[in-house]
Amino acid sequence: MTPEEFDNLAKELHHEWESPQLWPAIETAVRSPRRWRRWAVCAAAGLAAMLAVALYLEPRAPLGKRVLDGKSPLLTEQALAEVSAAEKVYQQSIDRLAKLAEPKLQQPASPLLRSYAEKLTVLDEAIEGLHREMNRNGFNTHLHRQMASLYRDKKQTLEEVLHHD
Repeated sequence: MTPEEFDNLAKELHHEWESPQLWPAIETAVRSPRRWRRWAVCAAAGLAAMLAVALYLEPRAPLGKRVLDGKSPLLTEQALAEVSAAEKVYQQSIDRLAKLAEPKLQQPASPLLRSYAEKLTVLDEAIEGLHREMNRNGFNTHLHRQMASLYRDKKQTLEEVLHHD
C-alpha cells in the first residue's frame, strides 16, 4: 500500500459526531468531591503513620544509660566494647586474607579478578563510610550489623580471589 492510498483510506474511515455530554461529564468527574475526600483520607492516614513512626523512634533515655534487653536498638558501653573487640579481631583476619590475595589483585589475569578488585574497592569505601557513621553513633546495633555484613562480603570475596585460578 502506497502512502497516498493509505491517506485516502484514512480519510474514508474518518468520522466525526457530536457529543455534547462528553465535556460536562469529564468536568464533573474531575471536580467530584468524593475524589477529594479520598485524597484527604489518604493524606491523613499517611500523617498518622509518620507520627506513629516518629513517636516509636523518639529516644526515651540517654544513650549511655540504655540497657541491652534484646529489643533495644542501642548497645550499652560494655556491649559496645565487646563488639568492638570482636570486630577488631575479625578485621585483622580479613587483613591477613587481603595480604594473601594482594598479588592476584595487583595484576589481575582475568576480567573476573578485575571485577573482584573493583568490588573490594567498593566494599572498602562502604566500610570506611560506615566507620565514620559509627564514630558518631557507635551505640546503634543496626550499624554494627551492617558492618558485620560488609566484612562477611569482603571475606567471601577475598576467599573467592584466592581460590580463582
